[in-house]
Amino acid sequence: MRVLVVDNNTNYLPQLKKLLSDHFFQVVKYTEVDLVDSDNFDLIILSGGHDFPLQGNEAYFQKEIDLIHKSTKPIFGICFGFELIAHTCGAKLTQLKNMDKGILNIDIVNPDKLFLNIPNFQVYENHRWVIKKVPESLIVLARSSNGIEAIKHKTRFIYAVQFHPEMCVKKTCGDEIFLNFLSLAKSGQIQP
Repeated sequence: MRVLVVDNNTNYLPQLKKLLSDHFFQVVKYTEVDLVDSDNFDLIILSGGHDFPLQGNEAYFQKEIDLIHKSTKPIFGICFGFELIAHTCGAKLTQLKNMDKGILNIDIVNPDKLFLNIPNFQVYENHRWVIKKVPESLIVLARSSNGIEAIKHKTRFIYAVQFHPEMCVKKTCGDEIFLNFLSLAKSGQIQP
């Protein structure tokens, strides 16, 4: 499978590359996403990252927002990628009082093939922004004590998680969920 990884200045790129090691992938910086033909890939990963928030800096991320709007490929957003997808679909981002960092419990609120029939699990978090409510185009799949942790689009092949599936793989099942997304995409089982 051919995977386009949009790097949003993530510190976890080596771990993400390791999860993608069985696939052909190309990494492109978010500022250069318009220089790559996304139609040449089977799916798109929007990484976590960024030293500054999306809120108030939307113009800086317009190329990636345009990609989310226009692409017909499956998209998977991680942390900042989750925030970009949520924002692009009309959700409001809220800043947490404190950084949410470490291993956190997640509860499934809408079962989905993505979660391998796991009702709740632990994941690694590292973010400062959350969404509390989604627009009609999105479905909430999982929550934590801080807010929404996983979403999918109602009519497009778009999934996003607020957590980092590429981190703490021996202590969490984020990597299993991520690899399951890749497997579902490869088999054509990702359906809106």
